[in-house]
Amino acid sequence: MVKEDKDLEETVNTGILEDSAAEISEEDLEVLEEATVSPEDELQELKEKLLRAQAEVQNVRRIAAQEVTKARLYGVESLAREFLSVGDNLERALDSCSEESGVVLIREGLELTLKGFEGSLATAGISSINPKNESFDPDRHEALSLIEDNSKEDNTIIEVIQTGYMIQDRVLRPAKVIVSRKPKIN
Repeated sequence: MVKEDKDLEETVNTGILEDSAAEISEEDLEVLEEATVSPEDELQELKEKLLRAQAEVQNVRRIAAQEVTKARLYGVESLAREFLSVGDNLERALDSCSEESGVVLIREGLELTLKGFEGSLATAGISSINPKNESFDPDRHEALSLIEDNSKEDNTIIEVIQTGYMIQDRVLRPAKVIVSRKPKIN
């Protein structure tokens, strides 16, 4: 069909067909009719393509929404698994208390549990803020009180009351601290 179109075009261009419609054969007319697509057909084809594209976009949006929902619901799953082992260790520590064990063994068990807890946090990208003897940073620390102290620089953290935590580079919970200040000279 493409070859016939080219032959017809060459015939028209070379002037073999002159302006008389009588010289165009029925066969040439059929080739011309087949080669041309009606605007209605082209419009219908474009509408179908548009509908397919819209359906594809809707499918992508739906799948993305499902993935976001799954991430929200199950994103903490690995963290929860880590904490289950910490809970198991606490249960073992409580069981050992009833067996008239020494306080030293209970302390060792609790220290191991605390290490397991810190390991679980580290696995989830959570680090502790334990800023003793550091400068006070209001973005990472919450001052509970000020104590006058000549031996420390102003705004130095003397004591950490509650450890703070960060997840990546964001503060999850600020550290609660006691801060030093120089005594006022009268």
